[in-house]
Amino acid sequence: MINVFVSLAAVIAVLAGQATVPDTTTYVFNLFTPEAVRYQNPDYSACTSASTMVMLNTIYYTAGPSGPPNAGDLEFIWTPDVSYEKQTRILKWERKNMTMPYWQSGSDVHGWRNALNYYGWGSMEAGMYADLAFSSFEAAAKATVRSIALTGQPVGILTWYGSHAQYVTGYSVTGQDPRTGSLDFRVNGVYLTDPLRWQGLTNEYVSYRTWHYGGVAISLRPFQQRDSVLKDPIDGQVGWREWWNKYVIVASPVAAEGLLH
Repeated sequence: MINVFVSLAAVIAVLAGQATVPDTTTYVFNLFTPEAVRYQNPDYSACTSASTMVMLNTIYYTAGPSGPPNAGDLEFIWTPDVSYEKQTRILKWERKNMTMPYWQSGSDVHGWRNALNYYGWGSMEAGMYADLAFSSFEAAAKATVRSIALTGQPVGILTWYGSHAQYVTGYSVTGQDPRTGSLDFRVNGVYLTDPLRWQGLTNEYVSYRTWHYGGVAISLRPFQQRDSVLKDPIDGQVGWREWWNKYVIVASPVAAEGLLH
C-alpha cells in the first residue's frame, strides 16, 4: 500500500508541474564475443596492441565486415586476427607512433589510439577513436557507456594508474536508454576484460562501486604516469599533462559531449 501511495503521489506531483518521476528502466548491453579475444601473453608490454586486436575483432564480429554504421565514408579494413605475430607488428607500429620516448617499453595512450584508427580505418587521423580525459570517475563511466551505446564499439580503459590497458564491451544502466544520447542514467556496472590472462578478468561484470573503489587490478584509477613527454601530432597535446590525475579512456569523440570540463 505504501508503494502504491508513493507512486500516486509522484504522478500527482508531475501533473502539478512540481516533480518528475525517475525512470527506473534498466538497460543491459554487451558486445563481448569469445572468438575476438587475444591475450597479450607472453609479451607483458603488449597490453595496448592486444587490446587493439580484440577491440577491432569485436567490431568485425558484431557489426560485420563493413564495420559500424557511424563511420561515415570511412572504410573498415580490419579482418579478425588473434595471432602473436600480428600483436607484435601492431606494438612495433604503436611504438613508432606514440608520444613516449622510444627507450620506454610498451606504448602509451596516443600509440593505442593511433593503432585503433590506423588498423581499423586506414589512417591514424580517422578519428573513430580519441583519447579522452575526465576530471571525475562518474564522467568517465558515463562516457564509456555512451560510446558503446552510440557506436557499437568497445572502449579502451587506462588502469593501474595509467600503466595498463583494459577494455569494456558492455554495460548495465538504470534510467534513460543511453542509445538515445541521453546522460540521464545511472551506471550499475560494466563488462570488463583484461588482456593479461593471469588477471582472470574476461567479460567480468564489475559493479560501479567496485570499478571505482576496488583494487588496483580492477578499478579505473586517475592517470599518474609521466612517460609521455612528446607532443602528439594529432591533438598537439603532451600526453602526461593532458591526462595527469584524470580518468582516461580511448573511445569515440561523441562520448565526451557534455562531460568534459
